[in-house]
Amino acid sequence: METSCTTRPGVLAAFRRRLPASLLSGVTLVIHMVLASGCNYYWPQQQTADPAGVASLASSKLFLVHQGNSVWQLQNPQLSGEALQGQKADLTLELRQYATPIIGQGLRYKRRDKHTALNLVHLYLTDSHTFTGSQVSIPLADMQRLEVIERDTGKTIFSHVLVGAGVVGGAYVILGIIVLLTKSSCPFVYAYNGANYQFVGEAYGGAIFAPAERDDYMPLPNLQAQGQDYQLKITNELRERQYTNVAELWLVHHPAATSVLIDSQGNMHTIGRPMAAVQATSDAGTDYTTHLATRDKIALLFNDETPGTAPNSVVLTFPNPTQARAGKLVLHAQNSLWLDYLYGEFTKKFGSYYGQWASTQHNVPARELREWSEQQGVPLRVSIETTQGWQLVEQIQTVGPLASRDLVVPFTVPGTTSSGPIRLKLETGFMFWEVDYAAVDFSADAPVHIEKLTPHSARDEQGRDQRTALATTDSHYLAQTHPGTEVALRYRAASTPTPDHMGTTAFLHTRGYYEHIRNYEGLPNLPELYSFRKPGRFITFSKDKYHQSYQELHLAAATH
Repeated sequence: METSCTTRPGVLAAFRRRLPASLLSGVTLVIHMVLASGCNYYWPQQQTADPAGVASLASSKLFLVHQGNSVWQLQNPQLSGEALQGQKADLTLELRQYATPIIGQGLRYKRRDKHTALNLVHLYLTDSHTFTGSQVSIPLADMQRLEVIERDTGKTIFSHVLVGAGVVGGAYVILGIIVLLTKSSCPFVYAYNGANYQFVGEAYGGAIFAPAERDDYMPLPNLQAQGQDYQLKITNELRERQYTNVAELWLVHHPAATSVLIDSQGNMHTIGRPMAAVQATSDAGTDYTTHLATRDKIALLFNDETPGTAPNSVVLTFPNPTQARAGKLVLHAQNSLWLDYLYGEFTKKFGSYYGQWASTQHNVPARELREWSEQQGVPLRVSIETTQGWQLVEQIQTVGPLASRDLVVPFTVPGTTSSGPIRLKLETGFMFWEVDYAAVDFSADAPVHIEKLTPHSARDEQGRDQRTALATTDSHYLAQTHPGTEVALRYRAASTPTPDHMGTTAFLHTRGYYEHIRNYEGLPNLPELYSFRKPGRFITFSKDKYHQSYQELHLAAATH
């Protein structure tokens, strides 16, 4: 699906049509396609799906393997069955400076270093194997994640891999890379950290079409003041039209011993004593307790097999020693790239009529759009167990797949369960979300002081003043209608110093919506489209697509 590239979409489509055959040349080809196909990547000099030709282009890609405290280079990587094989070699002096990428930060190397940085692939392994000798074979199931770096933006792209559980197995690493080829998204937000602009996340994710316009409260953990000024950027880097109604910087001053988060309604919550779950088990019986105990990028992927349209769910058990009557669920989560890919595959079914369908969505009530999304299992549903069954607490809207963020969901403890453990359930469609951390905090919210700042300066890429468009929620929008547009924001804080016993946390409050730009061809697939009126169809669609991709990959490997 041509969802992410602003140039050469026909060439990329040709690559994808031949993808299974192209995989015969190994992982180097797949990695090459990742680095060569997104909006912000370099394009290769050749465009061919011939395995030998593409493999020769990929020969300059350098694999750095991370295992515990050890980092080494994998030379001549080749996919063989369920393993990645190659030669283990020590890092050269030049490569040592790249051995520790700055996760999630704007990684802008000097010009003389950029070529090397953009040709690196960081592969993270479990500690289950010790590799001796020069020739190594790495089981795909031992791969925790893979990272590549985008050109110019410096964003580190993650591909999570499930280790030893669920239906995905080793092929998930390749599926994750394939999904990177088809990225579509929402406005990108960058924060100045004192040295450069660092990618933070995506604003008002999932607010596709005007009726779905919504507020978003994005934590800005690494934003640093330059004197009294804070600097941000909002950019459009994909094939879409973005309409931002407001962009406020919220500075929350809170007791230094606590952290603070904002819920979906814009309410502040301090986090003082978060406790990890003592048990986290899926309906299929898989234990995810350790996955959710710490922020370690080993995430719960919601990929156990479930029957029919049933969502994937995990039940979390938390002690409640103080018999508290209210609590706050804290999550570190993001959407999956797989969900992004699925939505693109869904819209392709409209063919050349996509534009007409999209225009009709402007007249659909927001309630109907929200209900369809909920019926398809797209939000992350949070429920609490009561004596009458599971009671819905909140359905968390999408936050985008390129960066995880901290989320908070306040809840009330049912009176009949306040004396014992608390059980919360997370539910979503098959592989729609990734949750890296979950905890509950029963401490009372501490008093906080909030500064809500409108832009002191807001200049777009042509130097035009956009302060009026972004100051308040009204009928005036910042319209970023094509890729390459951006607005540089400056906010001026009060000059009063923060007391030593207080900390300050920054959030970007935005409100807006966006529209995809698609130029599909052909007639609409009406039978398929009508099927998506049924609740849960998106969940079965996800499973069908996954198994189809899995089978194609194994067929390609078997015929190699």
